Amino acid sequence: MDLYDEIARVAYELYEKSGFIQGCDREHWLEAEKIVMIRLSEGGKKKEEKKIKSEKKPATKPKKAAKKKTK
Repeated sequence: MDLYDEIARVAYELYEKSGFIQGCDREHWLEAEKIVMIRLSEGGKKKEEKKIKSEKKPATKPKKAAKKKTK
């Protein structure tokens, strides 16, 4: 993925969602940059989480505690 192209694609989507309002190109671009950077950072976090989970032993489920009878 080319970063510039992805930002441009997201900026255009924002432009579409705004109803094609003229004069907001800078705002759309800056918002698109934020969105793309968040997606990239979340993607990196998810990859790390998967790696960590695969390295851990599977967790066992805790047993349910017996309910006390109340009168």
